[in-house]
Amino acid sequence: MIASRTVNRKWLFAVSAIAVLWMPQIGFAQANKQARATLFSLQEAFVSIAEEVEPAVVTITAQKTTRIGSNRKEDDGVIPDLPFGRPSGPRSFRSQGTGSGVIISSDGWILTNDHVVGGADRVTVKLIDGREFQGTVRRDFRSDLALVKVEGATFPSAKLGDSDKVKIGQWAIAIGSPYRYEGSFSVGVISSLARKQLISERGGQGRLYPNMIQTDAAINPGNSGGPLVNIEGEVVAINTAIESETGGSVGIGFAIPINSAKFVIEQLKSKGKVSYGYLGIDPDTVGPRLAATYKVSYGALVRQEPDPASPAGKAGLQVEDVIISVNEKAVKNETDLRTTVSRIAPGTQVKVAFVRNGVTKVAAVTLGEMPDLSPAIKEAPKTAAGLGIEVVAITADAASKVNLTEMSEGVLIKSIADAASASESEFTKGDLILQINSTPTPNVAAFQKATQAIMAGDVVRVRWIGKRGTMVVKRVALITVD
Repeated sequence: MIASRTVNRKWLFAVSAIAVLWMPQIGFAQANKQARATLFSLQEAFVSIAEEVEPAVVTITAQKTTRIGSNRKEDDGVIPDLPFGRPSGPRSFRSQGTGSGVIISSDGWILTNDHVVGGADRVTVKLIDGREFQGTVRRDFRSDLALVKVEGATFPSAKLGDSDKVKIGQWAIAIGSPYRYEGSFSVGVISSLARKQLISERGGQGRLYPNMIQTDAAINPGNSGGPLVNIEGEVVAINTAIESETGGSVGIGFAIPINSAKFVIEQLKSKGKVSYGYLGIDPDTVGPRLAATYKVSYGALVRQEPDPASPAGKAGLQVEDVIISVNEKAVKNETDLRTTVSRIAPGTQVKVAFVRNGVTKVAAVTLGEMPDLSPAIKEAPKTAAGLGIEVVAITADAASKVNLTEMSEGVLIKSIADAASASESEFTKGDLILQINSTPTPNVAAFQKATQAIMAGDVVRVRWIGKRGTMVVKRVALITVD
């Protein structure tokens, strides 16, 4: 009996030891499983946001006609044996840019950046499902925001959030078409708030962005105008700019808060323009070092003597006054002052509280309207009617180059207007046009008849033949008419 008890005790001790050795491994496996479940849940959240928001994010293509100088030499691609002289005088050409946008209502209102569509002759909106629509633009240069309106369907739309609730460290998701890669989805966090930026466009006028959200979510050229989204799938900002020496993302991107955009959206929808309240001063934030000097806790400092003709000048505000409230709403810094005043209708009388030499005073100020900063947009030169193609009868030499046996099979392209719809097509002067849509064009009269009824928005099929190197090609070009 004693021996048996000894064996049992040893066996129990061995089992206990094995259990102790296994317990940490079991705990680790459970923790590992829980960690993976957390990651999987987060992954599913991102997937659901993509599925919900991406259908409302669009690619915007903006075409612009630019006028250039006179007496420009012909392009290198001109066929030398054509008996037509070189054109003289001013010429124009088309440029094209791509950005992003977000549909904010099911009836086709799209929010984007003004620098994406400003000055464009033609704006095309492409949905993620491939559908394309022509848009009309309402723009506001100062805010760098614009609305594009499209018609013809009920559209998926995104929810607008509250950018005042955004905090540093929260998830941030940028969606758009960087480098024309449609529907790109990148994830980061909110890096900072209330970033003030003065950004000048290349060769153009600068814009002041007084209150931008900074994020490290990848923003690249083409993301402009697209949404910055929170973890709830709500748009909290519009991606606008990056800090970069290379032109690509280095993890420092800036977006316009959606609450700032809401003010612009409302006015652009209702009256096609944005009217900003105007005080007429250049403010600066009173930081901790200046607060004691001016005997205040916070405020916006008047850095320059106001123009006597400005609203501030008429009300008696002076340099070194510190504005602490407008209509009893606290002004903590210059951004508060700019935002508060700009969102009050011009002509409204407001109470401006300020501190002068340690004494608080109140002035009644009738706000003016902010001067328009929009650069003048030159009207694009008019191009030839229809496709903008000038044709002549086929010459024997032109026919032989493409092995045509009959001289009455088509017409010879003499010229294509630089800014015309057909200027972006693959055919060029010296090629032969055989057919417009389903109508043969054996002569100039037939070509003119086939093109005279073409309307803006039509998609025209042009069957043509030409020589490329040693090869004769016969193709069809699809042209969307402006």
